[in-house]
Amino acid sequence: MLNIKIDDVASVYSGKVNHCCCGCAGKHTVASKWRAYVGRDRGYEVRDEEVSDRTVKLILNKIAKVGPDQVNDDFVSAETDSRLYIAYLVKKGAAR
Repeated sequence: MLNIKIDDVASVYSGKVNHCCCGCAGKHTVASKWRAYVGRDRGYEVRDEEVSDRTVKLILNKIAKVGPDQVNDDFVSAETDSRLYIAYLVKKGAAR
């Protein structure tokens, strides 16, 4: 059972399995609550088209449904035959 709250997810990724996660084979989406945090963490501003709370929730639900392959302090991920899903977690003590 996946026990992660939506408020703990800064961003998500959905992409092709067996490819890198830079965004060339998938898409990163940022939670609106953590937009400034993600921008500071990655070193450049988050654009409007990168933000979608609906997509963040959808990907987190897919991870829960498929069952996570990896769970650690930084991210949770799950794979299907064709897709890789990752939820990147907010670092402890992070400010928005």
